[in-house]
Amino acid sequence: MATSMSGCGEATCTREGTTCRAEVRAVNNRFFKLTTRSREGLAMFEARIEAVLRETIRRGSVHVSIDFSGRNAPGRRQLDVDQLESYLSDLMAFSESRGLHIPPTVTSLLSLPGVVVEQRADASSLERQWPLIEETLREAVESLQSMRVAEGAAMTASIHGWCGGIRQRVGGIRQRLPEMLDAHRQKLRDRLERVLDGHPEAVSSVDLAREMAIIADRTDVAEELVRLESHVDQVERLLGDESPGRSLDFLAQELAREVNTIASKSADVAISQTAVDLKSTVEQIRELVQNIE
Repeated sequence: MATSMSGCGEATCTREGTTCRAEVRAVNNRFFKLTTRSREGLAMFEARIEAVLRETIRRGSVHVSIDFSGRNAPGRRQLDVDQLESYLSDLMAFSESRGLHIPPTVTSLLSLPGVVVEQRADASSLERQWPLIEETLREAVESLQSMRVAEGAAMTASIHGWCGGIRQRVGGIRQRLPEMLDAHRQKLRDRLERVLDGHPEAVSSVDLAREMAIIADRTDVAEELVRLESHVDQVERLLGDESPGRSLDFLAQELAREVNTIASKSADVAISQTAVDLKSTVEQIRELVQNIE
Protein backbone atom coordinates (compact mmCIF):
# COMPACT_ATOMS: atom_id res chain seq x y z
CA MET A 1 0.00 0.00 0.00
CA ALA A 2 1.12 3.56 -0.69
CA THR A 3 2.62 5.33 2.32
CA SER A 4 3.05 8.96 3.23
CA MET A 5 6.45 10.64 3.11
CA SER A 6 5.73 12.56 6.32
CA GLY A 7 5.90 11.28 9.86
CA CYS A 8 7.80 11.16 13.12
CA GLY A 9 9.09 8.30 15.24
CA GLU A 10 11.24 8.03 18.32
CA ALA A 11 12.65 5.32 20.55
CA THR A 12 14.80 4.88 23.65
CA CYS A 13 16.95 1.85 24.47
CA THR A 14 19.32 1.14 27.36
CA ARG A 15 22.28 -1.22 27.58
CA GLU A 16 24.89 -1.53 30.33
CA GLY A 17 24.27 1.85 31.87
CA THR A 18 24.02 3.74 28.56
CA THR A 19 20.73 5.08 27.24
CA CYS A 20 20.34 6.01 23.60
CA ARG A 21 17.47 8.11 22.31
CA ALA A 22 16.76 8.44 18.59
CA GLU A 23 14.22 10.60 16.81
CA VAL A 24 13.46 10.31 13.09
CA ARG A 25 11.38 12.92 11.26
CA ALA A 26 10.49 12.79 7.58
CA VAL A 27 8.92 15.38 5.29
CA ASN A 28 8.26 15.60 1.56
CA ASN A 29 11.12 15.62 -0.91
CA ARG A 30 11.49 14.40 -4.49
CA PHE A 31 14.58 12.41 -3.49
CA PHE A 32 16.08 10.82 -0.39
CA LYS A 33 17.90 13.42 1.70
CA LEU A 34 19.41 12.71 5.13
CA THR A 35 20.32 15.21 7.83
CA THR A 36 21.76 14.00 11.15
CA ARG A 37 22.10 15.85 14.41
CA SER A 38 24.14 14.22 17.13
CA ARG A 39 27.12 14.64 19.40
CA GLU A 40 30.57 15.13 18.03
CA GLY A 41 32.04 11.88 16.77
CA LEU A 42 28.83 10.18 15.65
CA ALA A 43 29.39 11.40 12.08
CA MET A 44 31.40 8.21 11.62
CA PHE A 45 28.11 6.28 11.63
CA GLU A 46 26.33 8.42 9.03
CA ALA A 47 26.72 5.87 6.21
CA ARG A 48 25.44 3.07 8.44
CA ILE A 49 22.55 5.21 9.65
CA GLU A 50 21.58 5.94 6.03
CA ALA A 51 21.74 2.24 5.18
CA VAL A 52 19.31 1.42 8.00
CA LEU A 53 16.92 4.17 6.90
CA ARG A 54 16.98 3.20 3.24
CA GLU A 55 15.72 -0.27 4.11
CA THR A 56 12.35 1.36 4.80
CA ILE A 57 12.42 4.92 3.43
CA ARG A 58 12.88 5.53 -0.29
CA ARG A 59 11.95 9.20 -0.70
CA GLY A 60 11.75 12.21 1.57
CA SER A 61 13.86 14.60 3.59
CA VAL A 62 14.79 12.68 6.74
CA HIS A 63 16.10 14.30 9.92
CA VAL A 64 17.74 12.03 12.51
CA SER A 65 18.65 13.06 16.04
CA ILE A 66 20.67 10.76 18.31
CA ASP A 67 21.75 11.40 21.89
CA PHE A 68 23.20 9.46 24.82
CA SER A 69 22.78 9.62 28.57
CA GLY A 70 23.75 7.46 31.52
CA ARG A 71 26.84 6.83 33.59
CA ASN A 72 28.65 4.99 30.78
CA ALA A 73 27.53 7.21 27.93
CA PRO A 74 30.31 8.11 25.47
CA GLY A 75 31.16 11.77 25.35
CA ARG A 76 29.02 12.50 28.39
CA ARG A 77 29.01 15.96 29.91
CA GLN A 78 30.93 16.66 33.11
CA LEU A 79 31.27 19.53 35.52
CA ASP A 80 34.66 21.27 35.48
CA VAL A 81 35.04 21.81 39.22
CA ASP A 82 38.21 23.87 38.92
CA GLN A 83 36.56 26.25 36.47
CA LEU A 84 33.46 26.52 38.66
CA GLU A 85 35.58 27.23 41.77
CA SER A 86 37.44 29.95 39.88
CA TYR A 87 34.19 31.63 38.86
CA LEU A 88 32.82 31.32 42.40
CA SER A 89 35.97 32.76 44.02
CA ASP A 90 35.91 35.74 41.68
CA LEU A 91 32.22 36.28 42.40
CA MET A 92 32.74 36.12 46.19
CA ALA A 93 35.68 38.53 46.08
CA PHE A 94 33.74 40.96 43.92
CA SER A 95 30.65 40.79 46.12
CA GLU A 96 32.55 41.22 49.41
CA SER A 97 34.50 44.22 48.12
CA ARG A 98 31.25 45.99 47.33
CA GLY A 99 29.05 44.66 50.11
CA LEU A 100 26.79 42.77 47.71
CA HIS A 101 24.67 39.75 48.58
CA ILE A 102 26.06 36.47 47.26
CA PRO A 103 23.44 34.25 45.54
CA PRO A 104 22.59 31.15 47.63
CA THR A 105 23.03 28.78 44.63
CA VAL A 106 25.47 28.38 41.75
CA THR A 107 22.78 27.60 39.17
CA SER A 108 23.48 30.80 37.28
CA LEU A 109 27.17 29.87 37.03
CA LEU A 110 26.48 26.61 35.19
CA SER A 111 25.74 28.45 31.95
CA LEU A 112 29.11 30.18 31.92
CA PRO A 113 31.72 29.02 29.37
CA GLY A 114 33.79 26.03 30.42
CA VAL A 115 31.77 25.01 33.49
CA VAL A 116 29.98 22.09 31.82
CA VAL A 117 32.22 20.30 29.34
CA GLU A 118 31.63 17.39 27.02
CA GLN A 119 34.16 14.62 27.03
CA ARG A 120 35.53 13.74 23.65
CA ALA A 121 34.77 10.09 22.97
CA ASP A 122 37.35 8.06 21.11
CA ALA A 123 36.42 6.05 18.04
CA SER A 124 36.74 2.67 19.77
CA SER A 125 34.31 3.56 22.55
CA LEU A 126 31.85 4.92 20.00
CA GLU A 127 32.17 1.79 17.89
CA ARG A 128 31.12 -0.31 20.88
CA GLN A 129 27.89 1.71 21.02
CA TRP A 130 26.84 0.98 17.43
CA PRO A 131 24.65 -2.06 18.33
CA LEU A 132 22.74 0.17 20.78
CA ILE A 133 22.44 2.96 18.20
CA GLU A 134 21.21 0.54 15.53
CA GLU A 135 18.62 -1.03 17.84
CA THR A 136 17.28 2.37 18.87
CA LEU A 137 17.28 3.67 15.31
CA ARG A 138 15.36 0.67 13.99
CA GLU A 139 12.70 1.06 16.68
CA ALA A 140 12.38 4.76 15.85
CA VAL A 141 12.04 3.96 12.12
CA GLU A 142 9.38 1.36 12.94
CA SER A 143 7.44 4.00 14.87
CA LEU A 144 7.84 6.42 11.97
CA GLN A 145 6.66 3.81 9.48
CA SER A 146 3.52 3.10 11.49
CA MET A 147 2.58 6.77 11.23
CA ARG A 148 3.43 6.88 7.53
CA VAL A 149 1.36 3.79 6.76
CA ALA A 150 -1.68 5.13 8.66
CA GLU A 151 -1.48 8.45 6.85
CA GLY A 152 -0.95 6.66 3.54
CA ALA A 153 -4.11 4.60 4.09
CA ALA A 154 -6.13 7.77 4.71
CA MET A 155 -4.73 9.43 1.57
CA THR A 156 -5.38 6.30 -0.49
CA ALA A 157 -9.01 6.25 0.61
CA SER A 158 -9.43 9.90 -0.36
CA ILE A 159 -7.87 9.40 -3.79
CA HIS A 160 -10.08 6.35 -4.46
CA GLY A 161 -13.09 8.50 -3.64
CA TRP A 162 -11.98 11.25 -6.01
CA CYS A 163 -11.32 8.71 -8.76
CA GLY A 164 -14.88 7.48 -8.37
CA GLY A 165 -16.07 11.06 -8.73
CA ILE A 166 -14.08 11.49 -11.95
CA ARG A 167 -15.67 8.35 -13.44
CA GLN A 168 -19.12 9.62 -12.53
CA ARG A 169 -18.49 12.99 -14.21
CA VAL A 170 -17.03 11.32 -17.30
CA GLY A 171 -20.23 9.30 -17.60
CA GLY A 172 -22.24 12.50 -17.29
CA ILE A 173 -20.26 14.13 -20.11
CA ARG A 174 -20.86 11.10 -22.38
CA GLN A 175 -24.60 11.30 -21.74
CA ARG A 176 -24.59 15.02 -22.38
CA LEU A 177 -22.80 14.91 -25.77
CA PRO A 178 -25.83 13.85 -27.91
CA GLU A 179 -28.00 16.42 -26.13
CA MET A 180 -25.37 19.07 -26.80
CA LEU A 181 -25.34 18.30 -30.54
CA ASP A 182 -29.15 18.40 -30.70
CA ALA A 183 -29.11 21.75 -28.90
CA HIS A 184 -26.52 23.13 -31.34
CA ARG A 185 -28.54 21.84 -34.29
CA GLN A 186 -31.66 23.61 -33.02
CA LYS A 187 -29.74 26.83 -32.31
CA LEU A 188 -28.31 26.75 -35.82
CA ARG A 189 -31.76 26.30 -37.38
CA ASP A 190 -33.22 29.11 -35.27
CA ARG A 191 -30.37 31.41 -36.27
CA LEU A 192 -30.83 30.59 -39.96
CA GLU A 193 -34.54 31.32 -39.73
CA ARG A 194 -33.82 34.73 -38.27
CA VAL A 195 -31.13 35.51 -40.86
CA LEU A 196 -33.18 34.23 -43.83
CA ASP A 197 -36.37 35.90 -42.63
CA GLY A 198 -38.32 32.71 -42.15
CA HIS A 199 -37.15 30.92 -45.30
CA PRO A 200 -34.78 28.18 -44.05
CA GLU A 201 -35.35 26.20 -47.25
CA ALA A 202 -32.71 28.43 -48.82
CA VAL A 203 -30.16 26.29 -47.00
CA SER A 204 -30.12 22.62 -47.88
CA SER A 205 -30.07 19.80 -45.37
CA VAL A 206 -26.64 18.87 -46.71
CA ASP A 207 -25.26 22.27 -45.71
CA LEU A 208 -26.83 21.93 -42.28
CA ALA A 209 -25.40 18.44 -41.87
CA ARG A 210 -21.95 19.66 -42.94
CA GLU A 211 -22.02 22.46 -40.38
CA MET A 212 -23.13 20.07 -37.64
CA ALA A 213 -20.31 17.68 -38.60
CA ILE A 214 -17.80 20.52 -38.16
CA ILE A 215 -19.22 21.36 -34.73
CA ALA A 216 -19.20 17.70 -33.71
CA ASP A 217 -15.57 17.33 -34.78
CA ARG A 218 -14.46 20.44 -32.90
CA THR A 219 -16.24 19.40 -29.70
CA ASP A 220 -15.42 15.68 -29.86
CA VAL A 221 -13.85 14.70 -26.54
CA ALA A 222 -14.35 10.93 -26.78
CA GLU A 223 -10.63 10.28 -27.02
CA GLU A 224 -9.89 12.50 -24.02
CA LEU A 225 -12.58 10.74 -21.98
CA VAL A 226 -11.09 7.33 -22.77
CA ARG A 227 -7.61 8.48 -21.76
CA LEU A 228 -8.97 10.12 -18.62
CA GLU A 229 -10.62 6.88 -17.53
CA SER A 230 -7.44 4.95 -18.36
CA HIS A 231 -5.35 7.30 -16.19
CA VAL A 232 -7.83 6.92 -13.35
CA ASP A 233 -7.55 3.12 -13.60
CA GLN A 234 -3.76 3.38 -13.45
CA VAL A 235 -3.89 5.69 -10.44
CA GLU A 236 -6.05 3.25 -8.49
CA ARG A 237 -3.85 0.32 -9.47
CA LEU A 238 -0.67 2.14 -8.42
CA LEU A 239 -2.14 2.97 -5.02
CA GLY A 240 -1.64 -0.70 -4.17
CA ASP A 241 2.09 -0.57 -4.92
CA GLU A 242 4.78 0.05 -2.34
CA SER A 243 6.34 3.32 -3.58
CA PRO A 244 4.21 4.76 -6.39
CA GLY A 245 4.72 8.46 -5.63
CA ARG A 246 6.64 9.48 -8.75
CA SER A 247 4.37 7.53 -11.10
CA LEU A 248 1.29 9.00 -9.42
CA ASP A 249 2.72 12.49 -9.77
CA PHE A 250 3.18 11.91 -13.51
CA LEU A 251 -0.37 10.55 -13.87
CA ALA A 252 -1.79 13.53 -11.99
CA GLN A 253 -0.19 15.80 -14.60
CA GLU A 254 -1.70 13.67 -17.38
CA LEU A 255 -5.14 13.86 -15.74
CA ALA A 256 -4.86 17.63 -15.67
CA ARG A 257 -3.81 17.68 -19.35
CA GLU A 258 -6.86 15.67 -20.47
CA VAL A 259 -9.27 17.76 -18.37
CA ASN A 260 -7.83 20.99 -19.79
CA THR A 261 -8.33 19.65 -23.32
CA ILE A 262 -11.95 18.74 -22.55
CA ALA A 263 -12.54 22.22 -21.16
CA SER A 264 -11.00 23.90 -24.21
CA LYS A 265 -13.11 21.85 -26.64
CA SER A 266 -16.34 22.29 -24.74
CA ALA A 267 -19.06 24.36 -26.40
CA ASP A 268 -21.69 23.48 -23.82
CA VAL A 269 -22.33 25.17 -20.46
CA ALA A 270 -23.06 21.91 -18.63
CA ILE A 271 -19.90 20.21 -19.92
CA SER A 272 -17.84 23.31 -19.13
CA GLN A 273 -19.10 23.26 -15.55
CA THR A 274 -18.30 19.56 -15.29
CA ALA A 275 -14.80 20.27 -16.59
CA VAL A 276 -14.34 22.89 -13.85
CA ASP A 277 -15.37 20.29 -11.25
CA LEU A 278 -12.94 17.80 -12.81
CA LYS A 279 -10.12 20.36 -12.61
CA SER A 280 -10.81 20.86 -8.90
CA THR A 281 -10.80 17.11 -8.25
CA VAL A 282 -7.61 16.52 -10.24
CA GLU A 283 -5.89 19.34 -8.36
CA GLN A 284 -6.83 17.68 -5.05
CA ILE A 285 -5.34 14.42 -6.31
CA ARG A 286 -2.20 16.19 -7.53
CA GLU A 287 -1.59 17.87 -4.18
CA LEU A 288 -2.11 14.64 -2.26
CA VAL A 289 0.08 12.39 -4.41
CA GLN A 290 2.99 14.76 -3.78
CA ASN A 291 2.89 13.49 -0.18
CA ILE A 292 3.09 9.84 -1.20
CA GLU A 293 6.42 8.02 -1.17
